[in-house]
Amino acid sequence: MPPTASFDKGAAIEEWTDTQFFRPIGLRIARFCFPTGISPDHVTMMSLVTGLVAGRLCFYDDVRLNALGVVMFVVSDIFDSADGQLARMRGTSTRFGKILDGLSDGLRFANLYIQLILRVIVAGAAWWLAVPAGVLAGLAHARQSGAVDYIRQLYMFLAEGGGGEFNLPEDFADMPATGAWARFQVRFYHNYLEGNVRALPTSAALVRQLRATGTTASVGSRWATMQLPIVRQCAWIAQNIRFVLIAATIVPGYPMAFFLVTLVPMTLVLGAIRVAHERNAGTLLAATAS
Repeated sequence: MPPTASFDKGAAIEEWTDTQFFRPIGLRIARFCFPTGISPDHVTMMSLVTGLVAGRLCFYDDVRLNALGVVMFVVSDIFDSADGQLARMRGTSTRFGKILDGLSDGLRFANLYIQLILRVIVAGAAWWLAVPAGVLAGLAHARQSGAVDYIRQLYMFLAEGGGGEFNLPEDFADMPATGAWARFQVRFYHNYLEGNVRALPTSAALVRQLRATGTTASVGSRWATMQLPIVRQCAWIAQNIRFVLIAATIVPGYPMAFFLVTLVPMTLVLGAIRVAHERNAGTLLAATAS
């Protein structure tokens, strides 16, 4: 077994909390699982179950249960780190594994928003206020997370010579899927990728042009220089900051504040990141087309 295999995804896209906390603990779990029959998908399911319980604990208007929910979300994210590390350690990374991992992330946080909507209604808020606020915040969260993943993976793909796990919708056009569950996973991920392309169309157009001309490596250094500052700003709307936000709003008893912060300031940050990212992609697209 490689002693430090798959420690992280790359220094450029990893946050300090990843390199100092989530990845080291995740690597220990991956090493423990390596000689056993525990598969990466099993670890993904552990992440999902732990995350679902964490979300449920946030339903209750109880500081201790909410604080435990935050801790369990952190544990869930450690498992989420370990599943990919184990897969890469064994050399068994698959597209279906990536799809399942994405589904797990989506379900963990969808459950959180459902629990918070119910909590706000039980506390006496009008359903016609709580439901739209929670749903819109959840959709904003999904857009933010999708854009961050897309931007980071695209950085790895272009700046670091094809690294990462960047995909476009057409990459899954002919992916075999046997059974209803497999077809659902492929459809879910295909729709997810299409949403990312709609959010960042110029970046997708650049990748398609580079693939068509076989010149992907030619933009690596320029992409790294132009986009690295933008990639690092993604930390403001990425997953780790959600745990801080949960602790700062839900634990003290302000779930509506969680919705509002997700919906307004974090959406504004995403907008600024998208504008800067697409502007740079457009510059390179024009340069490669000339």
